[in-house]
Amino acid sequence: MRKQAIVLTAVLWAAMASVRPLPAHAQEDLPTIAVLDFNSFMMGQSGGAVGLGKAITAMLVTEFSGREGIRVIERQALNAMLREQDLVLSGRVNESSAIEIGKLLGAQYVLLGQVTSIVDNLRMDIRAVDVETSETIAVLKKSDNTSELLQVVVALADEFGEALNLVPPSDRPAIESIPVPATIAFSRAVDFEDRGEVERAIEFYELALELHPSHRDAQLGLERLRGEA
Repeated sequence: MRKQAIVLTAVLWAAMASVRPLPAHAQEDLPTIAVLDFNSFMMGQSGGAVGLGKAITAMLVTEFSGREGIRVIERQALNAMLREQDLVLSGRVNESSAIEIGKLLGAQYVLLGQVTSIVDNLRMDIRAVDVETSETIAVLKKSDNTSELLQVVVALADEFGEALNLVPPSDRPAIESIPVPATIAFSRAVDFEDRGEVERAIEFYELALELHPSHRDAQLGLERLRGEA
């Protein structure tokens, strides 16, 4: 029992260290959010299926990390805690478990939900839950073409920010369409990274960038893995 407590303490310290840093004067009283992997299903034109939930989680974490007024927990720290708690990366964490995960990580809010993409038709249903009260503070629903995934992610982040009365970013780069094959490659890269298959993850991050050279999250993933190599 004592050994488990020591392991959990170490994981929580790692999680806290992996919250996106902000200047010291801005650290006080900022809400911390954890974005959990979404239940997902994606069917391409060829009939092949691929999970999309991890990719969208990664994109939301990146989007939130560039915004003032909140802190976001890195996926790597979140995944480490899930493994330690035997919740493994199934993408099927229910609301009760999500709240417990949020408490363990010191998050005030958790985001969970589901994503469906069939050919080029995307639908996202996400809930933002207050960890302390268990209340749903926002229900975020969007439908669009799958190629407009980044636009949908930014819009969802904006709506969540509004629910917390946060000021939207005043200066943001142009939001580009992402070809569906690039989204598929990025999704596979994130999955390989979660499994610890670094070379395969790098291969698919590179493929995503080949298909869409300005893919922000694929570039960040590539830099992260090459920096660790």
